[in-house]
Amino acid sequence: MVLTERHMLLLKHIRSYSKIDRYHGLLPKRETYLYDPELISELLKSGLIDEGSICTSCGNNLEGYRVSRKVEKEFDRFGEEIKDKDWETFCGIDIEINEILDKVHVRALIDVFHLSRISLFRGIAPKSIMQESFTADILNVLLDVGYINKISLKGPAILYESGFVLTDRASRMLKQAGYVK
Repeated sequence: MVLTERHMLLLKHIRSYSKIDRYHGLLPKRETYLYDPELISELLKSGLIDEGSICTSCGNNLEGYRVSRKVEKEFDRFGEEIKDKDWETFCGIDIEINEILDKVHVRALIDVFHLSRISLFRGIAPKSIMQESFTADILNVLLDVGYINKISLKGPAILYESGFVLTDRASRMLKQAGYVK
């Protein structure tokens, strides 16, 4: 497939969301209304972008797109640098440690944090690994309280289709408590 300028513009737009924690690296589908749906389907079929959805406990499920691993490598190889805004300045630490959480819950949050940073897992803590380490009750408490979200990904290059991601609230709590940097 030969990439046109429209393809590159869409890929850059999708990649610009990769560092935004609020969207977990996904460009929301509602943000793609300016682009031709056929353009998106061409990129999906060729494996240049992946489609995913994040299931939250409140029912506000986010569906969107992210660039595939091979596109990331190409952008890195050619030095295509897309700047994102400094979101840290907009995020104040305004939460307290919830008394519902035991040590095992905090350990599960730390595992989600570290597993999602492994490049093989592409930003998620795989469901299979988390279910081997923790009971369903522990994960359900974290989902219900709003500290983790479920995520499902689709695409030809996806190794782990479902897993968990930390919410912004959980990330701030772990940083505030000094468990992660």
